[in-house]
Amino acid sequence: MLRSVGWLGADAFPTGSTDEAVYRRLVALLVDPFQPTAAAGFHGCSVCQFEPASRGSNNLFVPGTSIIYVCTELIVHYVNAHRYAPPTEFCTAVVTCPDTRSMEYKQKLLAAGGRILLNWAG
Repeated sequence: MLRSVGWLGADAFPTGSTDEAVYRRLVALLVDPFQPTAAAGFHGCSVCQFEPASRGSNNLFVPGTSIIYVCTELIVHYVNAHRYAPPTEFCTAVVTCPDTRSMEYKQKLLAAGGRILLNWAG
């Protein structure tokens, strides 16, 4: 099962402190994220008041326990600039997520029900 995290709009969203280890791990995972599908263009931050300071097209798939979280790469901008506070269980999965190009990552995706993601990636 996939659970989306961190797609924010102008509506209210949870804010607060996020552990720096979560932020740093998200940044590291997004250097070369596993992309089983192609994006259809860029998305800019819709929370910034005037002009989007960031934009992105990649998604990050983070295996949890029997669930896979998927977030936009803009999550690092949202956490840093807008103090977005992702769910605790997502943060735990991020900190323990192996590098996205490792065999351990693929095994965790499979264990969390991600066979379809690996099939899409060919």
